[in-house]
Amino acid sequence: MAKRRKQFQPRSGVERAFGETVRAAREKLGMSQMALQTKTGLDRTFISDLERGVQGPSLRTVLRVAKGLNMNPSALIRLVTESPYFVFPADGSKT
Repeated sequence: MAKRRKQFQPRSGVERAFGETVRAAREKLGMSQMALQTKTGLDRTFISDLERGVQGPSLRTVLRVAKGLNMNPSALIRLVTESPYFVFPADGSKT
């Protein structure tokens, strides 16, 4: 049996902010992860990973999740940037 690799759970950052935002929006709608799976076509375990910040979403995934939550994608992104967990990614430049 293969040994499972422990997953890293970020304390802050874009992935954590996205996940917390999705979870809050989903729970506000009274929706389960299984219901969101049905609406988006994304696997429930992937949705769980997104909500925990373990997986980072692609643009396509952001659009699918927003549609599944009956939200405009720009509103979802705005909520992500307003999250207390959001930390703008460093680009390495010094300005």
